[in-house]
Amino acid sequence: MLGRLLKRQIQPSMVYTSSGYVDSLGRVGRFFEGNWAGAYVDQNTALGIPAIYRGITLIADAIGALPLCAYRNKREVLPTPQILLRPVPTETRMETISAMAASLIIHGNYVAVLGDPGSNGLPDSIYPVSADRVQVMRANNGRIIYNIDDKVYEQSEILHIKNFTMPGDLVGKGILAVAKQALGKEIAINEYASRYFDGGVNPTAVIKSANPDLSQEEADALKSAWMAMYSSRNRSPVVMNSSTDFEVLSSNAAESQLVEAQTAGLTEAANILGLPPYFLGSPNSSRTYSNVEQENLQLIKWSIQPIAERIEAAFSDLLVRGQTAAFKYDSLLKTDTASRYDAYAVALSNGFLSVDEVRNYENLDPMDYEEDSSVDQSMQSDMVDTVEDENYVN
Repeated sequence: MLGRLLKRQIQPSMVYTSSGYVDSLGRVGRFFEGNWAGAYVDQNTALGIPAIYRGITLIADAIGALPLCAYRNKREVLPTPQILLRPVPTETRMETISAMAASLIIHGNYVAVLGDPGSNGLPDSIYPVSADRVQVMRANNGRIIYNIDDKVYEQSEILHIKNFTMPGDLVGKGILAVAKQALGKEIAINEYASRYFDGGVNPTAVIKSANPDLSQEEADALKSAWMAMYSSRNRSPVVMNSSTDFEVLSSNAAESQLVEAQTAGLTEAANILGLPPYFLGSPNSSRTYSNVEQENLQLIKWSIQPIAERIEAAFSDLLVRGQTAAFKYDSLLKTDTASRYDAYAVALSNGFLSVDEVRNYENLDPMDYEEDSSVDQSMQSDMVDTVEDENYVN
């Protein structure tokens, strides 16, 4: 099939990549242009921003840690389909799902080639492809085609999950596309901070000479001699002649507003990623909710669920008809032990949860009812013997 595809004469009307597009006339357009901060922005430099790295890993790893299950008519399908247990044969499920979420946030897309069909006629595995190796094309006949390393794939051979899109877009938009200016500014601030503490932002001192005829060569020699003698950890006294003076230039992070800029960067990173600022350690943010459960509920609703539902929908298309894929959020919503047990008591007394369902929520094995019955009978027999002994004594 792939060989036939490679021989086809494809006339794309638009080619989309992770950073821009080329129309049928060869005109190049980009989703973002320029970076006024002067910093180079790509996946690696963006992840070098501590707040961005923390925010992305928080969301991606939280989704990756959630169990992914199949359901039919709101009942869990067991055993869990292989495509949900280990989608990529060479990766754990958490590694795969976490990478999916991270790619959606950073690039706006996750692309994988579907594996061979299993016994149910559907793929049991996927093989991920880096977003920058993919071109998405719409041919003149309306077909969507994927070009990966100069190999052409039909839409039916590809798993493509998109993040935020506008109507008609073939690819999603990630933070590299829509927040390049903000990311460039944060990278520039970090670079400035590094140079500041290395002494490379402002000169640390001025050597003054009273000699009005001091040449540039003599000034350079004086500077070199000073640096050779005192730029190391040498703390010995300085001896100068009366015509030379040394003045220290004071500078601090507060005067350069470095601390304020870095603090503001935490809030901006939180806005880019859709996180409450306190999750990234912003000192100017307050915790609105008084308990962990409510905080996690808000994290799920606004930060995790939009990405998770896109992943669920994509995997649902790889299951047999009538089944849907969904994450279990129970692990993020677990409260303290006393609160959980109170909730279980209400559920059991009202009959909408069974004992085994409660035990499943607590990662416990189902009850062995035959063993429990024999234990109950043994306990009842012991109680009867005790009563008879008491009557005999009386």
